[in-house]
Amino acid sequence: MDDPEPTGTAETPRPQVLLMADPGWPTEVAARLKEDLADLLADMAADVDWHITVESSSLGVVAASDLPLMVQALNERLQGRTWDLAVFLTDLPYRDQARPLVAMLSPSDHIALLSLPSLGLFRVPRRVRDATLGVITELLPEASGTTRVPGRIQYAGLRRNYVLPGARGRLRLLSGMVRANRPWLLFPGLSRALAGVFATAAFGLISSDVWSVSLHLDAVHDAVLMFASITALVTWLIVDHELWERPSSEIARQRAALYNAATVLTLYIGIACLYAALYVLVILTTVFVLTPEALNPVIRHDPSAGYYLSLAWFITSMGTVGGALGVGLEDEDAVRQAAYGERQRQSQRQDTDWPGDG
Repeated sequence: MDDPEPTGTAETPRPQVLLMADPGWPTEVAARLKEDLADLLADMAADVDWHITVESSSLGVVAASDLPLMVQALNERLQGRTWDLAVFLTDLPYRDQARPLVAMLSPSDHIALLSLPSLGLFRVPRRVRDATLGVITELLPEASGTTRVPGRIQYAGLRRNYVLPGARGRLRLLSGMVRANRPWLLFPGLSRALAGVFATAAFGLISSDVWSVSLHLDAVHDAVLMFASITALVTWLIVDHELWERPSSEIARQRAALYNAATVLTLYIGIACLYAALYVLVILTTVFVLTPEALNPVIRHDPSAGYYLSLAWFITSMGTVGGALGVGLEDEDAVRQAAYGERQRQSQRQDTDWPGDG
């Protein structure tokens, strides 16, 4: 990195802090972080005038896993603008010798990488804020605070890595990847599948055979049918759109196991949310359409509230299985975007090796 031009007076230093983030969720995180970071840094160093800038740009897999290339890419994208410290936020998972990597720092270059999935599922904004403050504390002499980068420190030459050891660290990485995948994106991505779900559910509402079968189902059977129907739709999504990674090497197998687990969990959560929304809609429709007078000749008694709930549960499971027929009509990119996230999918096309493996 070229020596930065002076960015403040001797009386009032004005460090230029750059937050560069991958497009999408990382950029949203960086924008929210900027709002609080200036005040927090001012509390750490009251005699410093901090200037924080957010840039949305992807460095690519290769540049993001190599600090010299990251510095070069930053300088090219900033077109000669000066910066004293750069923190790159990415939603890609990284590892250092099989341990989830939280942050990668280069004190000599005043640059750092934060991997958002390693921060887990809960309290992500706070963890991002604390990790960023910890990075700045280590890389700039003007900052003096007690906040530290989470994880255990590892050294590799001039690079300083922070990793999460043990099974708990791997679990946090997996949950963070699911969070980064944003399972709720499945809703707009499965519009045609929803058509199959509603069509099958509508058939169940007017079928006297369905009314009779539901009469003999208890909560255990309904729960098993629910799990089976969600599993069927998840499996069909993975098979029909080729979402399952098939590794060819040991490192690739480690990467594939993590990505496949994240994909399956993402799909299960997304489809479960879809199932819950459909269940509420079916309950309301069932109570409105299937009056006691319509059901009594078939079930031989007036329907109870429990019967309506069980019938709606059964119809929802039927509709979810029927939705698998609509999945085959989906646009593959829409499904992949919901399962992996657009950023992960594009990065995988750029590099077949998982970044940060060592």
